[in-house]
Amino acid sequence: MKVFIDTSAFCAITVPHDQFNSGAKAIHQHILNKKVYVYSSNYVLDEVYTLLKTRSNHTVSVKFMDEIQKSHLNILRVTEDIEDAAKADFRKFIDKRLSFTDCTSFALINHFHINAVFAFDEHFRYHPYSHPVEYLASSLINKSG
Repeated sequence: MKVFIDTSAFCAITVPHDQFNSGAKAIHQHILNKKVYVYSSNYVLDEVYTLLKTRSNHTVSVKFMDEIQKSHLNILRVTEDIEDAAKADFRKFIDKRLSFTDCTSFALINHFHINAVFAFDEHFRYHPYSHPVEYLASSLINKSG
């Protein structure tokens, strides 16, 4: 199984006061125990470093950066083809909360046929992927409203 981890999941795992922290840690541990292939992207990590710095502090952000470097996370790079696919999605979807980085994630998930997404952003749940994609955080989102 291949799992794509989004900014919202990384932040939930790392920031203790995040509303999804305990659930995110449980999902993350489950992923680690299953020994699945874990992916994210250079664009997602850019968002995470910045958000951790603003939601927590610089030290937390740099510590996370160092931990990612030592991890077995497969970091997918946004190529020109992926960027073109992301631009097409970005133009198509009017949702104001949908970022361009989200669109690059959708394109990467489609391109690499990733089976599951670990995210707390609802649009990952409803995106029309080119293949079946499981949304790992859906039960936590439904419980919190």
